[in-house]
Amino acid sequence: IDQLMQGIEDQRQTFLVYRSQQATEPVTYPVYPYGLAYYRGSLYLVAYAPDHEQLRHYKVDRIDEFDVTTLPFNRPADFDLEHHLSGSFGVYHGSGDVTVKVRFAPSVARYVAESRWHESQQLSPQRDGSLIAEFRLSGLEEIKRWILSFGTTAEALEPPHLRAEIERDLRAMTTFYETNQDGEPQVDHKARAVERSLR
Repeated sequence: IDQLMQGIEDQRQTFLVYRSQQATEPVTYPVYPYGLAYYRGSLYLVAYAPDHEQLRHYKVDRIDEFDVTTLPFNRPADFDLEHHLSGSFGVYHGSGDVTVKVRFAPSVARYVAESRWHESQQLSPQRDGSLIAEFRLSGLEEIKRWILSFGTTAEALEPPHLRAEIERDLRAMTTFYETNQDGEPQVDHKARAVERSLR
C-alpha cells in the first residue's frame, strides 16, 4: 500500500505484476496510478494503462509486485476519482451511458427502498406493492449480477439488451441444472413412456 500511495502522490510511472481473475499466470503491466477505491472489503487501484490507452481498475489483492520508477507522468488536472466512479454500480467503470430499470416484487420492495444503491437511483412504488428502480450507469456487468442475486423477485425492464443478457444467463443456468452429475441430460422417464405409448 505504501508503494501504491507513493506512485499516486508522486505521479510516477509504475509496473505491476498482476494476476487477473481469468489469467493462469501473472502479467506485468505499465500503469500510471491515479487513486485507490474501496469496495465491498477490497481495495482497487484506478490507473491509466498506456498499452490500452484507457483507465482500468486493478484489484489490489491480485497485485503480486508493484515497482515505482523515477519516470513522472501527468495526471489530467480535471481528473476526479469520485466523479470517475459515479457511473459505476460498484467499482468497475464502463464507457457507456445507459438507463437501467428494474421491477422488484412486493416481498423485497421495502428492502430495496431502505438503501441508497447508487447516487442516480430513482424509486417509484407501484400500486401492487412492487417497486421500480431506475439507475443511470456507465456499465451493466455489476448491476446484472445484482439483479440476478434477487432471483425471481427482480425483473430487468430496460435496456432491452440487459434483459436479453439476463435471459441468456438464466437459460444457461437451467440447462446446467437439467444435467446430472455426469454432465448428461436428465431423462424424463415418464415422458419417454408416454412417447412410446403413442407410437
